[in-house]
Amino acid sequence: MRKIILTLIFSCVLLGNAFAKDSLTILNAGSKTGSFAMQMTAVSKDLQKHYDIDLKIPGDYCTALQMLKNIEGPVLMPWANDFEAIGRDGNGCATFEVKPAQVVRYDSTVMCLCSVKHNGESLMKNQHTVGHTMPAKPFKRALEAINNSFGAKIKPIAYDGSGATKTGLYNGEVDYAMVSIKHGRDIIKNGGSCFYEFSSNKDSDLVALATMDPSNKLLIAGYDAVWLALNMSTKEVKKLRQLIKEVHQDPSSAMYEYTQGGKVLNVMWDLSPSEITTQWETSVTNLQE
Repeated sequence: MRKIILTLIFSCVLLGNAFAKDSLTILNAGSKTGSFAMQMTAVSKDLQKHYDIDLKIPGDYCTALQMLKNIEGPVLMPWANDFEAIGRDGNGCATFEVKPAQVVRYDSTVMCLCSVKHNGESLMKNQHTVGHTMPAKPFKRALEAINNSFGAKIKPIAYDGSGATKTGLYNGEVDYAMVSIKHGRDIIKNGGSCFYEFSSNKDSDLVALATMDPSNKLLIAGYDAVWLALNMSTKEVKKLRQLIKEVHQDPSSAMYEYTQGGKVLNVMWDLSPSEITTQWETSVTNLQE
């Protein structure tokens, strides 16, 4: 009888180990209300069938990097080109080395200008406040470029995250909001309109500001972001990258819903290591002072 009991216990232990999930800390390096927070929350839901998820949203990248030092196990952390640019200019708390072998997702998005009460023509002619997210300097600089190029009278107002920027717009605290295309679509759904985007894309549905004054390079602004797999083996990184790609393509996933089937986020899955480095360094340099 004792042998039978021991055999059963041993079998249960083996069975439990067979179905045990690997742990994964998802560490949000952005604000508590912005795009990173929403994406990390979404992907946490999608990956919980594969991993034992510990989602951490401390509220800013400085705190996140401090927390990272004390995490020994696998970590998924997003990092943005504006964080890096601010750090390299000596105005942020730190920089972070982006190694192509650790990148499990690379995406790029431009910023646009939207409002719920005003039109695009008024922005260029009258004095208006425009809300934008953090870090403040790159986006404030882009808004001031509109003043310099077109004689506008924009007063930039900084908010702690994209979500807070939209809320400020809805509450009438600012006249316009400088947000990503994703948040611009949300504003349109809530009765607002978007007019301009910070790009040189002549085929855009919005007016590309850099086509109005090609000499002003500050009229191109947006985010490049990488999702980094840290404290992982090559095999573990490969597995996570594949799972993340799958949830982005799964119509039932939270990430698919967030990206609206890939319509609001330009994810570049097939970049080579050298292409990742070139794209990343260019995007950071464009935001530096």
